[in-house]
Amino acid sequence: MKFSDTKNVPPVISLVGSSNSGKTTFLEKLLHQLKNRGYRVGTVKHHRGTFELDIEGKDTWRHRQAGAEMVALSTPTGFGLIKNLDQEMSLAEILHYFSGLDLVIVEGYKRGSQPKIELARAEVANGLVLPTEELLAVISDLPLDLDIPLFDLNDITGVAKLIENKFLQLKKKTAPSSLSAQQKERYNRNIMLPGVGEEGQLKLLNSSVLVVGTGGLGSPVIYYLAAAGIGRLGLADADVVDYSNLQRQIVHSTPDIGRLKVESAREKLSWINPDTEIITYPYRINDENILELLDQYDIVVDATDNLESRYVLNKACITKEKPFIYGGVLSMVGQAMTILPGKGPCFRCIFRQQPTKGSVKGTAEVGILGSVAGIIGSIQATEAVKFLLGKEDLLVGRMLTMDALSMSFVDVEVKRDLNCPECGQLI
Repeated sequence: MKFSDTKNVPPVISLVGSSNSGKTTFLEKLLHQLKNRGYRVGTVKHHRGTFELDIEGKDTWRHRQAGAEMVALSTPTGFGLIKNLDQEMSLAEILHYFSGLDLVIVEGYKRGSQPKIELARAEVANGLVLPTEELLAVISDLPLDLDIPLFDLNDITGVAKLIENKFLQLKKKTAPSSLSAQQKERYNRNIMLPGVGEEGQLKLLNSSVLVVGTGGLGSPVIYYLAAAGIGRLGLADADVVDYSNLQRQIVHSTPDIGRLKVESAREKLSWINPDTEIITYPYRINDENILELLDQYDIVVDATDNLESRYVLNKACITKEKPFIYGGVLSMVGQAMTILPGKGPCFRCIFRQQPTKGSVKGTAEVGILGSVAGIIGSIQATEAVKFLLGKEDLLVGRMLTMDALSMSFVDVEVKRDLNCPECGQLI
């Protein structure tokens, strides 16, 4: 819809100027004047920095103090809205602003028929605020005897699983059993391939891949997996986009500077293929969170840029017996290998000891040619698709190494170490 076509939108003007030109001070005075004349005025603050809404002393806070009826903050990393009300909004009215989400958690809203979970801490309460018949569950350290789920104060995982089982699993996409006419057209070049056909394409649409890292390696991986029609893609990355990324991390662009990489990537992938469900994890994977993530995916692609995360991934994938596609790049070289736990060597079979911190240089010290990351990432995506299609000729027990200077590839056989502390016990 064009801006000029929208209905009930008030006139809009922009107050612009260079940084520190006094725009906010002028706007405060202007708001006072307009409010005194009986007008209800809203403001929008736009900047390219990090999203922080209504913190004292910030521009949005000053807008509110000056009398703005509604204040919005728009940044590359978030959008927030504060609105003056004549009376309290109903929950239904509030939820109007949350369309497109899978879940909304309301803090402190006791009224209404929505399911409620009460948190009762012994140091501040002797009992429950609401009757148990109104509650879905209770989180408490009080000595309670209930006929509804009762969780310890620290059992975050248990509460999350209850919510997922009750409200979220039904929202997951139903696995397609046939291709639509549009899908047959979209995936025509896949379907034509020997050993793929419509059956193979349905396998891809019913599959799931966790990609850890959305940078130089992750960009081509997720682009090609989404385009191929992978049903669900998980993107794990804690970083935000900066200028030094743009030379190789092709899923991001200049307007994305300051945004979370997973959000920037999700936006691009949604444009490429609406068939692919994109789930983002804007945090760094570690020993505490990776195992639960792996349960939700068929295969993992390692697109990380640090050895610490790689060892974490390798150990977790061995524990869960999940396929793991390794890729690494530095300067003008790259390598890739597919790890099937128990059927070939794992990462630690080859790189037994994790190097001490700072002992191995990375791309920030020696550089990286962006297209090298593109080639290795494309190989990783290809291996993932081959595995999901049931193809056997994978890079298992083979380390494929590329030297871009000589434009040569070497396929080196690598044997499994039966004394490996991580995969040696697997039969």
